[in-house]
Amino acid sequence: MTRGIGSWGWQTVPQRHMDGLKIRFTQAKVLGGGSTVNEQIYTRGHPLDYDEWRQAGCTGWSYEEVLPYFRKAEDNDTWDNRWHGKGGPLGVSRPAAALPICEACFAAAGQIGIPTNPDLTSETPEGVGYYQLTQRNVRRSSASKAYLAPVERQRPGLCVLTGAQVLRIVVENGRAVGVDLGPRGVLRAEREVILSSGAIGSPRLLQLSGIGPADHLRDLGIPVVLDQPGVGANLQDHLDLFVIAECTGSHTYDRYARPEWSAVAGLQYLLTRRGPVASSLFETGGFRWADPAARSPDIQFHLGLGSGIEAGVAAMPQGGVTLNSAFLARGRGGRCGWPAPIRSPRR
Repeated sequence: MTRGIGSWGWQTVPQRHMDGLKIRFTQAKVLGGGSTVNEQIYTRGHPLDYDEWRQAGCTGWSYEEVLPYFRKAEDNDTWDNRWHGKGGPLGVSRPAAALPICEACFAAAGQIGIPTNPDLTSETPEGVGYYQLTQRNVRRSSASKAYLAPVERQRPGLCVLTGAQVLRIVVENGRAVGVDLGPRGVLRAEREVILSSGAIGSPRLLQLSGIGPADHLRDLGIPVVLDQPGVGANLQDHLDLFVIAECTGSHTYDRYARPEWSAVAGLQYLLTRRGPVASSLFETGGFRWADPAARSPDIQFHLGLGSGIEAGVAAMPQGGVTLNSAFLARGRGGRCGWPAPIRSPRR
């Protein structure tokens, strides 16, 4: 799902601090965005992340203030307690297709002092364990399935266009008045334009609309609508390292990459709702410290139940397992640089 027709196929420019490495940057090209192509892992930020936002002046964003909304969003098949809720639009479920090698991972972690945690989205998300997944009845519960599908046919004022690419935001007299769909014309707004295209797509579209660092836009031949240097700046992603190990036997899902075993996997899912089709392939992991002085865990682990699962990662000839370690970088506080002077029209 992270490659092919479901993704834009973007990659970074050569990274000068990484020997010129180009990094694949998956951005979804389907309804539901990243929630339709990701590994379905349900996680939240560390409670201290939200508390620091509140301390920085983000009123209403402390952990205790956002926790009720996390609970309200969930339809959790395991817990209904202080941290989790039932009856919400988003399916959240325990893994249905874990393998014995997952338990072996927990045992290995325990041998080096990393405890097992039964709930990695509780107040103390440290240790290793099973992630819960954004699934309902062993099917992906994407943002599209959870929020859009239930109301799409019930609200006559809602129109969803597919196969339409927004090329720029149309700005007139300092106001966003619509969007340009290229050959499909311009859609004009009666009240407002809401831009929601992700950490890459949103600043990209703003810059294509002439909203961003003026010198950079002029270099690209884009007429400047608003000089806003912060647009497209200050992104911090999580550097991710993979370690691959070959297994002693068929302990992971690697063999199902072969056509004959893919057919078996499909049949197994249809009959039992188990097997690799039911798996996110990364339902095991956790949080730990690389820097003991960090105020909260700064490493997130994912145990991939196979090798060669993602683009650019090699597959082991006899089958293997992948340990994925991501650095949870935290930036300094500051303004986001959002272009407040651009206003939407009012009725």
